[in-house]
Amino acid sequence: MKKEISKLALLWLFIICISSDQRPGVISLLPIKHWVNDTIPVKITLDKTAFNDMNILFITDTAATTDGIKDVLGKAYGEIMQFVQQNQLQPLKFMAWYGSVQPPWIMNVAVEVNKIPEAVNGRIHSKVQPGGEVLIAHIRGPYDQVGQAYNAIGKWMNENTRKAKSAPFEVYINDPATVKDPSEIQTDVYQPLE
Repeated sequence: MKKEISKLALLWLFIICISSDQRPGVISLLPIKHWVNDTIPVKITLDKTAFNDMNILFITDTAATTDGIKDVLGKAYGEIMQFVQQNQLQPLKFMAWYGSVQPPWIMNVAVEVNKIPEAVNGRIHSKVQPGGEVLIAHIRGPYDQVGQAYNAIGKWMNENTRKAKSAPFEVYINDPATVKDPSEIQTDVYQPLE
């Protein structure tokens, strides 16, 4: 159990500051200084597809300051993963919804699991994220460039006269603790469509 929680905590140690100017309506995750490099190429592909309902465990929390975000994320993922193990659940995706663009930073720290448990406790809540049609921006590159994925989604939605069904969310595909090259970090931004 400690090994998995430690690995997850290490993942979020890379995410230590926020920039509100990267994405309209949401915050942008930025990695530590040696991972920030404007010269690293970013690859974005868009995929209009569908996804199934997702069973979600989440903690809603607020960081009063930008410096406090790393602590909020680390604590929330630690709590969720401990609950996942105690209840013999299978974690499927690590995700996040961001609901503010300036302090205080409001966020839903989430993990998709194989099933919703009969009961949750403490700060952990559960929900089903309704599936349906979605535009996914697959981005390969540093976290400080994820704003480009949101821009690509917005441009596609304008050009195709589509509307958002609900707030976008991020799915973290790989673990930066195991990725040696920041150009290989993979994040998917899901935008559910009406």
